[in-house]
Amino acid sequence: MAKELFNRYVWLIDTLQRYGRLTRREIDGLWQRSEYSDGKPMARRTFMNYRQAIQEMFDVNIECDASTYEYYIEDPDALQGNGARVWALNTLAVSNMLNESQELRNRIVLENIPSGQKFLRIVFEAMKENRVLILSYRSFRRVTSSHTLAAPYFVKLFRQRWYAKDFTDRKIKTYALDRVASLELSSRTFVYPDSFSPIDYFRDCFGITHDDMPAQEVVLRVPALQANYLRTLPLHESQEELDRNEHSSTFHYRLKITPDFEQEVYALGYWQAEVLSPQTLRDAVAERLSRSLACYGTAGLSCHEHRK
Repeated sequence: MAKELFNRYVWLIDTLQRYGRLTRREIDGLWQRSEYSDGKPMARRTFMNYRQAIQEMFDVNIECDASTYEYYIEDPDALQGNGARVWALNTLAVSNMLNESQELRNRIVLENIPSGQKFLRIVFEAMKENRVLILSYRSFRRVTSSHTLAAPYFVKLFRQRWYAKDFTDRKIKTYALDRVASLELSSRTFVYPDSFSPIDYFRDCFGITHDDMPAQEVVLRVPALQANYLRTLPLHESQEELDRNEHSSTFHYRLKITPDFEQEVYALGYWQAEVLSPQTLRDAVAERLSRSLACYGTAGLSCHEHRK
């Protein structure tokens, strides 16, 4: 019953997000067509109870415009961004839509998240209790697994992989949960500093890597078609479009040039993104492209052999 109520709260939030403003009659019409109503209208008292529960559980206020009798989410911008609450609500909303569309299940193709998510519950438990974890980890850089103690500070989802950040030896280390062989709680505890903020830690960063280097101004020029993709799915929250014409657009970023960001620029390819600045990044991309061309231009040698 609790899960059913939870799904109904998410349905109401998602419905108001999609439609913006709705009267009680309009909400009731949509409600009766959902899988949760059994074709029955939503009683006014039930609706008010849902509003209160949503405010208490998700900190989302559903207000009423007295002039039009329309209900709306007071601060819709709070339901945008990368926070855990936003991610959870979006995930639950999609889950609800899938449940309502069982007849389409063979026509809906989803991306798989590696099995690292099976360790999430124990990591969350360790974070709540500030307990140290004992883990066996298979790094891509090592042949064998290593056993270590980890104090989980926070977790982050990036490119369909869950990562745990651990403060050890006076620095923060990253563990990809899909490379964890085993994980268990220890009896040891750690102190999570009140002054630490994962959001501040990743400010000016791209992906999962972090560096103490200062943020830099990055300018990319991309073809008009690629610009459409960047407008709808920005590379980074600092993205600004500086110039635009029928052939290309110029985008500005302020971030740290970490390996994750360099890899993203390489992945776009020279035909999809030209680095205008900084010169160091432009030179790095040019060198990598030159090496790639050399691989294909040297007969009898593989790319790995050519780099030796």
